Amino acid sequence: MKTIICILLCMTINLEGAMAKNIDLLKDNDFTTPLQVWQKVGEDLELSTNTADIHSGRVPIRLHLNPQAKLAWSQIYRPFTGDFLAGDSLQATVQVRTEGLQDGSGAYMAMEFQDSSGERISIAHSQVSLDNGAKGWQQLTAAGNAPIGVKVVRINLILNSHGTAWFADPSLVRTARIEPWPDMGSALRKISIHPDKVIQDLFRGVGFHAFQHSFTVDQAEKDNVIYKRWKELAPAFARLNHDSAWDQKKLDEVATHLQRMKEAGTELYMTTWNPDDARTPEAQATYAKKVADSLDYLINKKGLDNIKWYCMTNELSLGTWGKLVSDLPLFKAYHQALFKEFKARGLKIGLLATDASPIDLWNTIDWASNNMDDITGIYGGHHYINDFLPEDERFYPWFLDKLQWGTGIAKAKGKDFILGEFGAKQDGRVVNGYTMDACVWWDTPREPLVGVQVPEAAIAAINAGIYACGYWTFMDFPDDYTTSYKNKWGIFKSTGEDRSTRSLYYAYGLLTRYFRGPASVVKVNCADPRLRVMAIQNNSRKTWSIAVISRNKTAVPLEFSLPGLKTGTAFRKYVYNPANPPQNPFGDMPGPNAVIKSGTGFLRDSAGTTAASTLTVYTTAFDTAPPAAVKGVRSENAGSKTMVIWKANQEPDLCYYRIYRGAKANFEPTLANQIGSTIATEYKDPSPVKGVHYKVVAVDQSGNAGK
Repeated sequence: MKTIICILLCMTINLEGAMAKNIDLLKDNDFTTPLQVWQKVGEDLELSTNTADIHSGRVPIRLHLNPQAKLAWSQIYRPFTGDFLAGDSLQATVQVRTEGLQDGSGAYMAMEFQDSSGERISIAHSQVSLDNGAKGWQQLTAAGNAPIGVKVVRINLILNSHGTAWFADPSLVRTARIEPWPDMGSALRKISIHPDKVIQDLFRGVGFHAFQHSFTVDQAEKDNVIYKRWKELAPAFARLNHDSAWDQKKLDEVATHLQRMKEAGTELYMTTWNPDDARTPEAQATYAKKVADSLDYLINKKGLDNIKWYCMTNELSLGTWGKLVSDLPLFKAYHQALFKEFKARGLKIGLLATDASPIDLWNTIDWASNNMDDITGIYGGHHYINDFLPEDERFYPWFLDKLQWGTGIAKAKGKDFILGEFGAKQDGRVVNGYTMDACVWWDTPREPLVGVQVPEAAIAAINAGIYACGYWTFMDFPDDYTTSYKNKWGIFKSTGEDRSTRSLYYAYGLLTRYFRGPASVVKVNCADPRLRVMAIQNNSRKTWSIAVISRNKTAVPLEFSLPGLKTGTAFRKYVYNPANPPQNPFGDMPGPNAVIKSGTGFLRDSAGTTAASTLTVYTTAFDTAPPAAVKGVRSENAGSKTMVIWKANQEPDLCYYRIYRGAKANFEPTLANQIGSTIATEYKDPSPVKGVHYKVVAVDQSGNAGK
């Protein structure tokens, strides 16, 4: 993996026009007087220096933890302040030698980027392994780009094992300073779309990891929230957790959720969280049979032929997270058993390798491509944006490089690549006894900007040629899901009765609705480095969808050249502006901001993007005919509640219904008097009053509302 990191770093330097390379920021590279400049963390950590241990003319420092010491990432660290700019490429190295390490995570290095208050913005690790330095002096390297807001770079030399480690010859080098991008002002941005240059001819879609089939929820919540929102956002791809221990009752329950996904046109990739620990061929064959029994039932008994992909474990876990990273032959053995069992049963399910996270562990995907390609149907991995703030304009080219490398591994074998999980910065704190697995930006001023950064990651992945991607996750885990863990990544909440949407819902939802496959992703050229543009054409409907994210500080006019575009073609324009994000109490997606007509071979938007950091979607994937008026609306008492009931509309593209309540029979339906949305044909008024009137309006998949 070191070699790969170096190659990508050099690519970034060449592409960005770097200058001022290889500035050494650490002059005194030994530990003659370590505690004058290095600080210690960990009461049990023993430090010493011995000139007899000199390495390459430098004095090392010895770190030791006795067997009774608590493992708590004991370390020495050194902070550096100075001439750091966002985008600077930095590389830290150190020599390490170890003795007697048998537990924990070993001796390694981390380079930490902090703001002016000492808070961590991001971190880059060297290789983390018990084997580091076990065979003699070994160089460790941590490389990364300085994020926006960096004021301090801290070097951490860590011992998280009982035993002894020597560190010698530390260095911190600025390897490149990226030239600033030009300010192009208010000039017209000309964007060229090339239908003849296809990046991916079988793009499946933008979607989610979904967990809702694991939650206990009543039918009303399914109809009014989960199923309704899934149908409206219409993701063409989803990754789901699977458990081979599900009994038939649970499988039937799971199937009801998966059937709704199938109706929405969602293709499914399933993976297991807690696979059996099977170390022998016989045990692996037994486990493979259990998995195949489960999937066979869902596919052949429940008709869920939209299940297309499977991986034996989430993120190479087996008992503990990521354990199979260091035992890839065992991962292969599991998949060999699954491949054999699937083939024997005629199950057309492709196996995915390796589902690793983060990008630093995608070397496992490279290993799989060289060692188990014959049994692998598709490749894939995960990543979370821990190293870039949501407003950082340098994230996109960095992530595009990484995804091009990942998809390149797959393409070299004639296969595709799935970005199975991704999201913004992770929060791993323990709060009131709960481990918080959530986006760290929720409920902060940066939350609306997540609605730009996450779609930006999806655009980078799609332009790199992925098959599909899934944001983690569609909805929050309910608070009572576990007693010590809270997962709050959803585009809408699940806390008590709160199912309110986050800003990301309205931004990412534009991509799930309009960037659906099967479709062809085509090459786009633009001279403005602050614009991120992708374009797809649906393979059957031949509709076009174009997404633009602008990192410009002011609005810029846009013109797209698109060969073959006929004069007068109508594009609906949708804008997500983090300065004023949409919000709807029922999760109803807003209508278009404008409709723009094309010229011959081009689309010009004089208004263009709005300032600053906005997502704009242009699409022809819609119709304009509204659904018919809903018939048979009536109400009846249901205990202390009122049940509103109506006849189902028969339009094939019907999406959901909006329910309104007014004091007079001729009231005008508005958001102010809307009381709910649902895919059902009945709705229980949550707070009924006497003498009111109800109206129901049908909404189709294009967002057109009937009378």
